Amino acid sequence: MRGPAETVLQPLVRLLEHTDDFPTDAPILIISDADCDVLRVRREHASLVPRGARLPFTPAARSSR
Repeated sequence: MRGPAETVLQPLVRLLEHTDDFPTDAPILIISDADCDVLRVRREHASLVPRGARLPFTPAARSSR
């Protein structure tokens, strides 16, 4: 089941990448129902989505399926 609207996560990712109080070497964990915008993450990261869900873009990194 999907929510009524697409979730916009890119501003949050950008904030974490540029804020002074989030370690620059810390990875980012993105937890989503997969009904989200196309993300561009410039540091180590992982996405956690429900079984059977697909992100609306092709991840550039390796998958752990």
